[in-house]
Formats: sequence, C-alpha cells, structure tokens
Amino acid sequence: MDVSVTIANWNRADLLEKCLRSIFATPPAVQYEVIVVDNASSDNSVVLVPERFPQARLIVNPQNVGFGRAHNQAIAVAHGRYILVLNSDTEIWPDTIPTLIQFMDDHVQAGACGCPDYRQTVLSTFMAGACRQFPTLTRTVLENLWCVFRPPMNLHNYWGLRQLRRKVSGDLADFNGREVAWIAGALLMLRREAFETIGGFDEAFFLFTEETDLCRRLWAAGWKVFFTTATSYAHRGGASSELRTDIEQLRGESGTKYFRKHHGWLAALLFRGQHYVLRRCVLQWRIWVGKRIFRLP
Repeated sequence: MDVSVTIANWNRADLLEKCLRSIFATPPAVQYEVIVVDNASSDNSVVLVPERFPQARLIVNPQNVGFGRAHNQAIAVAHGRYILVLNSDTEIWPDTIPTLIQFMDDHVQAGACGCPDYRQTVLSTFMAGACRQFPTLTRTVLENLWCVFRPPMNLHNYWGLRQLRRKVSGDLADFNGREVAWIAGALLMLRREAFETIGGFDEAFFLFTEETDLCRRLWAAGWKVFFTTATSYAHRGGASSELRTDIEQLRGESGTKYFRKHHGWLAALLFRGQHYVLRRCVLQWRIWVGKRIFRLP
C-alpha cells in the first residue's frame, strides 16, 4: 500500500462528500486507502460515508476527541507506507497524491511534505500553508495585531499588504522543494516511519497547533520537512471552526500548550495574556462592531 488517506470529520457532511469525491474521482495511479474518523457528528456524516463511499473505511467516535487523536486512531489501523492527513474541507486534484508520493520517494530524509493551498477567493492567489520558522511570541503578537487591524480583504493587494503579512508570518508560496519549519495540517504527507518514531500527534492539542508541534518533533528527531509547488490542493478553511462558539478559547489553549512545551512556562503565560487581550477581547469587539453597526457578514 502506497498511502493511507486519513480524514477527521465533525458535522461537515456536505464538505466531506466533496473531499471524498475528489479523492475517488480519478482512477488511482498509486495504491491507496481512505480512512474517515467521525468525531460524533450530529448531521448525516455517518450515513453518508458507507452509502456513497463504501470503499472508504469509517471509524465512529462516541465523542469529539479532537484533530490529532482522531488521526492517530486512523493511522493506527492504516497500511500505507505514507500517510496523507487531510481536512474534510479540502479537495485534491488527480495529480496531488502521486506527485507527493514521488516527492517523498525522491527525498528519503523527508519526514513530511506539503504543497500550496489554492483558494478560490476574490484574490485568486496561492496560499502556501507552510512557514519558514516556528512560532515565536513576537511573531504571534504581530500576527494577532494584523487580525485586529487588517483592512478589508479586497484592499490587501491594492495596498501591498499581502506581501507584508507574509514577511511577518514567515509564510511562503513559491519555492519548490524547499525545506520549511512546518506545514499546515489541512494537507500533510507523512512518512510512516518518521511518524511512528516521534509517537504521532500529541493528543494534548485538541485543535490548532498540533501540526506545528508534530513538525518540530520531526526536525528534532533528525527528519526534514519540505514544501513543493509541483502540485496543489483546495482548502475552504474554517469549516468546523465556524460551527463552534469557543474557537478563540481553543486556539488560546493550544497556543499556550505549545509555548509551555517548547519555550517554558513564562513564554506560555505571556502568550496567554496577549492572546486574551488581542484575540478574545479586541478582535471579538471588532467582529461585534462589524456585524452590529456595519452589517458585515
């Protein structure tokens, strides 16, 4: 078996169907299997998979166990020499899986690799999903300030601010075969040997930052993380997050765990403080004002 595709889903049957259809749409150029882990969805996700995609394996959890634990469950029963971690709100192209497998075959030191996320937005531009550096407190504060004070999306290119944001965040989109610090978990190709060496996803992270932590541990174990523009995929983004009212709380908890684990308690406390002020207070106020006064969506 060349690759096992693992998908964690929670209440997004509509997007999960598109994701699975994109995987099975083209006769496979490689041997693969698809494993869906449903985190106690209340929609028709559990019915959808066996009815419309009987070739996919379904694991049903009695409760929402989070992103990392769900993928660990799937990978524990997977047979592929590679693992393709996918979000349920993604769609891949016919060449995505074969290209990533070939890249991993050609780079034996690669523990993981990813490719650009092409989002059909009004800007129609590549969004990388890869960063050159791991998060720092300074960069995190700058990114949160951007979220609070950013102009409307359609003015980003006009003001030349998209390039500025990429410099601040360390995001990249146009370097093929480049070593990077970490890859976004929406699409993440993993070498099984490397994944098992580091013990899989840290299940202490319920949602957010688990892929950053995973890539950091891959580097620490002697593996490399790569980014290739030889292929791409589409990621809607925020599909499950928009169903929750505690998303900023979860983001803050995961960030605090990450900084405590890799930078110590002081860094974790500083992260938690700035996150509460900028994201849970100021940003939420901006969103409230936008909806109530300016009638923004």
